[in-house]
Amino acid sequence: MAKSLALVTALAMTALVVTSCDKKSVADEHTFRAEVYTDLNKLDKAEREIQLAIGSDASYSEAWRIYGNLWAKKGNADSAIAMYAKATTTGPDNFEAFVALSNAYAAVNKIDSAISAIRKAVEIKPDSSLGYNNLGVLLTNAQSFSDATKAFQTAITKDSANVQAHYNLGNVLFKQNRLDEAVVSFKKALNLNVNFTQCYLELANIDDRMNRKAEAANNRGLAAMTTNNVAAARDAFASSVTIDPNYAVGYNNLAHAQLKLNAREEAIENFKKAARLGYADAQRLLTAEKISWN
Repeated sequence: MAKSLALVTALAMTALVVTSCDKKSVADEHTFRAEVYTDLNKLDKAEREIQLAIGSDASYSEAWRIYGNLWAKKGNADSAIAMYAKATTTGPDNFEAFVALSNAYAAVNKIDSAISAIRKAVEIKPDSSLGYNNLGVLLTNAQSFSDATKAFQTAITKDSANVQAHYNLGNVLFKQNRLDEAVVSFKKALNLNVNFTQCYLELANIDDRMNRKAEAANNRGLAAMTTNNVAAARDAFASSVTIDPNYAVGYNNLAHAQLKLNAREEAIENFKKAARLGYADAQRLLTAEKISWN
């Protein structure tokens, strides 16, 4: 009799475990569908699926997070925040939920609450470069420039290829008038993404502040090139060599812009000017084309 009772008890416990697993599996499937429908902007279908997910397992944190995404897509910030908050209480280790909650608070300018949420996120994932970058952005918004600098530096330590963290570090250094350090950060960002338009513009701003007018014009030309505004780039490069007739980089970049505009003869003349000023890239190009620059 005792063996029979033990067997019945074991079977009942197994049934409970299976039922619990089934609930989570069903909730997960509905949550996945809701996320897809949200991304496709099919919000009515998304809401039906997320309601089914929560109905199946109200303790499933990801369902509440996706529900927050749905409300955010609808433009209802208060409801999005409420859903993200529910996701963090049902899933206290849900990194993505805390990031989403932080972003939602930031969107309505509740910066202190946003900072608190992102700090919890980086506690959960201390190796998250994204988390520290977001923390730095929020601290910058709160005018806590020193702490923001440390957050961006930590983000870069976690992932040296985080181009946005290098750019953001440059910005916060600029705000502290640490211009030489800012230049280094912007250039590191450009090494990772040569088409980062805003980096060139920020470098131009620094050049202006340091009275490097030719360099400022050149950087604005490079910014224009990243957006394929070649005529504007040509004009900016031309301005750089007008300001400083000995600015070899300006002549070289002006020549490249002229080539794109099919002004070959003008381009060759400016490559020659760059080469005569000792610019190695121009010298190599002209040598390859068997054109003398002397």
